[in-house]
Amino acid sequence: VDPTTLIGEPSLEMLGLGSWWPAGRVQLLMEWIHVDIGLEWYQTITLVALTMRMCTFPFVVMAQKNAANMHNVSPGMAVLQEKMSDARRRGDQMESAELGHQLSVYMTKNGINPIKNILPILVQLPIFMSMFIGLRGMAKLPVPSMEEGGILWFENLCMYDPFYILPVIMASSMYLQFRMGAEGAKLDSMGPTGRILMSTVPFILVPFTMNFPSALTYYWCCTNLISIAQASILRVPPVRAVLGIPAMKRHEQTEAAKAKKKAGFRESFRETIDNFKVQADIADRRALDEQAFRDAGVAKPVKTYSYDPSKPVSVRPKSKY
Repeated sequence: VDPTTLIGEPSLEMLGLGSWWPAGRVQLLMEWIHVDIGLEWYQTITLVALTMRMCTFPFVVMAQKNAANMHNVSPGMAVLQEKMSDARRRGDQMESAELGHQLSVYMTKNGINPIKNILPILVQLPIFMSMFIGLRGMAKLPVPSMEEGGILWFENLCMYDPFYILPVIMASSMYLQFRMGAEGAKLDSMGPTGRILMSTVPFILVPFTMNFPSALTYYWCCTNLISIAQASILRVPPVRAVLGIPAMKRHEQTEAAKAKKKAGFRESFRETIDNFKVQADIADRRALDEQAFRDAGVAKPVKTYSYDPSKPVSVRPKSKY
């Protein structure tokens, strides 16, 4: 006779889980859904993944608005950036500083902030890691009910997928995420090296995730598929209008833009870093000049002469002998 049928399923705290760390709090949340609501473990994981994605949905909308604004005003930004690069090559610090200020004002006026594009990833990362650590601890113990809490071919969530279907689905859905720009980072907007890297990373992860418990890979698949569904919904024009996401304009690429797109990731990255360095040097030099001006107004004047000009000086004519 199974003892759990007589005394009930042991709690996670009795099994040494459910700590005060974020992973432990997530474990207790899943236990409450599994025990009190009565869902199976695969249903619990799906519901938690959906809940977490809904909590981060406002950040996804924010990133989509920022990406649309950046795309719509990208021709003006490209012109200013090209002028900055030309001024930097000529060594014209004043013009480069003025153009950098114009670019900053231009981006602020149009509500553009590059950090907003990666904001969904920054918010989703701690949630994903908490779920990852929590599910791994539960499968490693293992939690007895998780051994029969799966469905279809992965009935035992504490073991790896015997057919390796979940890792393949995980990699394919991650690639589709990057392709659609579901998290704000779109493959088409990257350089050649970036596109190759982001296209191969999902499939490189397959050998490393083949031995993961099915609970981990199933959660990973759920969160990827929910993200793809969100991105598909946000492409519908009426939905974008309700959420205030601007429509994407179509721009004709100039010869300079085509050449820049053909340039490698290393060249583009180096040019961006050089522009940042020029702006930082100008800011440091301006701060140094301001500090020297303040010091000159407060400190005593430095004596650079051998006599006191405020007092009369007797001038003696030189002798001829």
